[in-house]
Amino acid sequence: MKIDGNKEIIPVLYGDSAVKILHSSISGNNKLCYNAHWHERMELTFVHSGSMRLTLGNEEYVIPCGSLGIIPPEKTHSAFTGDNGVEYYTIMFDITSFYNSSFATEKHLKPIVNLQNDFIPMTNDAEIINTVASLIKEQLNGDEYSSLTVIGEIYILLGLLYRKCLSSQTPLERQGENFTIIFDYISNHYCDKISSAELSSKFGYSEAYFCRRFKEITGLTPVKYINILRLEKAKSLLKNGNTKIAVVSAKCGFNSVSYFSKLYKKHFGIAPKDYCVSNILRQPT
Repeated sequence: MKIDGNKEIIPVLYGDSAVKILHSSISGNNKLCYNAHWHERMELTFVHSGSMRLTLGNEEYVIPCGSLGIIPPEKTHSAFTGDNGVEYYTIMFDITSFYNSSFATEKHLKPIVNLQNDFIPMTNDAEIINTVASLIKEQLNGDEYSSLTVIGEIYILLGLLYRKCLSSQTPLERQGENFTIIFDYISNHYCDKISSAELSSKFGYSEAYFCRRFKEITGLTPVKYINILRLEKAKSLLKNGNTKIAVVSAKCGFNSVSYFSKLYKKHFGIAPKDYCVSNILRQPT
């Protein structure tokens, strides 16, 4: 959501390539990178080192080192440094400067300006990052002909963003889709030692925001969700004849047998050792 009072009023001077790149380095944790504002141009933020907490609208994302934040036109955004500060490049360009008479302008460029098409807020896709790095190098260290190359790199970059980062969904729907990837990851790693902090960092969120959205989607905290998966796995192992409680507990990601037993009884209404006994008694002789 944009607020008129937050509209940026200082014009940007782009130069020959219609692209402006700023380099910034800020030390310390939770230091302001820039206040909330919005503009009609598109903006990309490449984090070279450290990390950045980027707020887009009402959502917050952590942009780690080597990743790109994607800020569409007319989207209010602000940013603070991560734990160890941040060094980043801001790539600014007005998409209307890249209009031409081709059908691609009508089909792909104007829908961005008209807010009909949107992109996911962050990517670390190797092809996109390599294109960004090439663009930055050409713009900052090139020769008198670099403006043509930079213009070409923008078209390539927009094509890659469409190919790999396009979202036609609302932010809430898009967030749910992103969490599907997280659920798949948890399903494959729930017996490992994973935590809310590790998951939020891996998928580019602040821990507080990640936990809040996770509970909105599942009705459970991440820890409780993971523990339920572990307990269901434990029950399956016990049912299949593994009666060594300590072994089952360890296999399912629990560090403490007593904690495992307590959670198991609370969830299933029976202690794991009692479940083993009752399961054995039910076996045919």
